[in-house]
Amino acid sequence: MEFENIFEMLFNNLKKLLYPEEWIAFDMEFSKSEIFTLLLISKYNEIIMSKIAENMNISMSTANGIVERLVKNDYLNRSRSESDRRIVVIQLSNKGKTFVNKLKGVVFDYIKAVNDVLDDEERKLIFKVFNKVMDVIATKESIVQEKSTDKQLKRIIIE
Repeated sequence: MEFENIFEMLFNNLKKLLYPEEWIAFDMEFSKSEIFTLLLISKYNEIIMSKIAENMNISMSTANGIVERLVKNDYLNRSRSESDRRIVVIQLSNKGKTFVNKLKGVVFDYIKAVNDVLDDEERKLIFKVFNKVMDVIATKESIVQEKSTDKQLKRIIIE
């Protein structure tokens, strides 16, 4: 299969993959960064700001802006660490937990529907292919990050 055909297949099916009917409400209410932040915090139960920024590969100010919006809308809570009062810990609020559970439910329904039509051999193959694709993407991303950190700062003389 040539690249143009693969691209065409992906493009024609992207809407089905990224914007199924059940996701439209999520997409209208949250940015993708906010959804990822909620899922990230759900994974760790509690997290500090620097870990959010690091995991999402964004600046601290961007992470603070995302968290601030989610705190303001009562999806997240901020509190001080019990062990070190200087550290601010971010956790899901009850409203945030409800949202994440709803989102996971939608995703799990799709995974189950796909899983139900695959036999064991197809499941193994799809996981193998998915892992290969993710390895290629991770390698490509790593190369791009290396190139961006290799750039030297240029000193501009202002007269």
